[in-house]
Amino acid sequence: MSEEWIADRMHLIDASGIRKVFDLAAKMENPINLSIGQPHFDTPDSIKDALCQAVRDGKNAYSQTQGIAPLIGKIQAQVDETYGHADRQVFISSGTSGALMLVLNALINPGDEVIIFDPYFVMYTHLTRVVGGTPVFVETYPDFSIDIEKVRAAITDRTKLILFNSPSKPT
Repeated sequence: MSEEWIADRMHLIDASGIRKVFDLAAKMENPINLSIGQPHFDTPDSIKDALCQAVRDGKNAYSQTQGIAPLIGKIQAQVDETYGHADRQVFISSGTSGALMLVLNALINPGDEVIIFDPYFVMYTHLTRVVGGTPVFVETYPDFSIDIEKVRAAITDRTKLILFNSPSKPT
């Protein structure tokens, strides 16, 4: 495909990072891939049976755009009980990358900073840059723990969001 058809913002995404990880893993003896939701074991029969039953019960159409109310209600109740903050609202999506793209598009303006804990999933930086944000990295080495002083030091007047995912896929 000709480069003229590709949007300029796509040059902000370097797909080679994740390819390097998979190339490295291919050279390892018996690696277990925990990185992209493809476990080394089959889906348990109880889950398969529940899925088949849901299809037989007619639960196989698009859900409402705001999500399945009973599911959101149950998860929201758990969040409320755990955190006790009225400002913690549940958002459910069908995948992490799509959800992050929605959130970053909704919250980040050009020049806003997004704190990302290192190590991180390679798409965090790309998605941040695509929406015009600036990634700011906070290291968690050697034990992948978050040092609050490092976080405080990284916060500036331009900080808009802390992308909190711990241990942030150190796989």
